[in-house]
Order: sequence, then structure tokens, then C-alpha cells
Amino acid sequence: MHQSTYTGRLDLPALSAAERLFIWGFRAKARSGGAVPTAADIKEVYDHFRVGDAVPSLESIIEIFACTAHTAIEVHCPTCPRMSDSERGILRAIAAAQQDRIEVAREQFERWLPPVGADWALAPVRGLATIFRMAGLVLPDRHVRSYDHDRTMAMKSSLVGSPTLH
Repeated sequence: MHQSTYTGRLDLPALSAAERLFIWGFRAKARSGGAVPTAADIKEVYDHFRVGDAVPSLESIIEIFACTAHTAIEVHCPTCPRMSDSERGILRAIAAAQQDRIEVAREQFERWLPPVGADWALAPVRGLATIFRMAGLVLPDRHVRSYDHDRTMAMKSSLVGSPTLH
């Protein structure tokens, strides 16, 4: 099977280049209201790594979260070296989609999205995952369990109106 035995806590410096690129783009796009990085900056960086065509998929994923999430996701600023549990889950979903394990990706998205939102997210997730894979940017399969399961369950009752940005 594809399951990793890694159980340590991963933060940005420990990630592969593909993982760091995705997380940076996801964070930057989620915070698009800020001055830096701009949409053009994101496109330029993704173009440099031959994944510029993934930007519309990234935008779609962010839009689906913005419009349908029942639970807030924790997204750090693009330069923060720490990763949230939410970011780890999204990264796991993209890695699973690269390996055509769509049910794992869908399961991850259902942590924050209703079933219909998780279904909507699958098409852009598959597109982004495929573009990254075709560019040689393969995300490793890391199954990192949340370090605080009770906290995760408590988060499910939090309101989406108070997004957690760091």
C-alpha cells in the first residue's frame, strides 16, 4: 500500500521542493487581498517551475473553500516556517490525487467542506496534481496524523466567519 510510517511533525523547511511550492502558492492565493505576493507574482513563480497552468486550479480550490467551507482552515502567511494541521491535510489531499487515490483526497476535503464542496474540489485538485506531476514535482505520500485529535474535533464546531490566518 502507499501508507508512510512517518510520524514526526513536518514544517516548511523539512518539505520537498514540490510541497513547499504548493504550500507557498496556496498560502499566497488564500491571502490574495494582501499587497505581496500578487496574483502576477504567484503566476511568475509557478511559471518558473513549469506549473503556471496550475494557477487556475489553485484559484478554484481557494474559491471552493471560500464559498462552501463549514469549518475554517488555518492558513499561515507565505513565509511562515510552521505548517498548520489544515495545510498538512490539504497537502496530503494533493499528494493522494497525484497517485489517483481520489477517495483519500475527498476524505481530507470533507474535514472542511460539505460533500458537494468536496466533490467540486476534486476536479481542480486532480488538475493541479497532474500539472505538478507532469513537471516532475511529485509530492511524497506523508500520512501525518494530527497531534491533537481533540482539538481537531473542537475545530469542527468553529464558525467559518472567523478564518484563522497567521
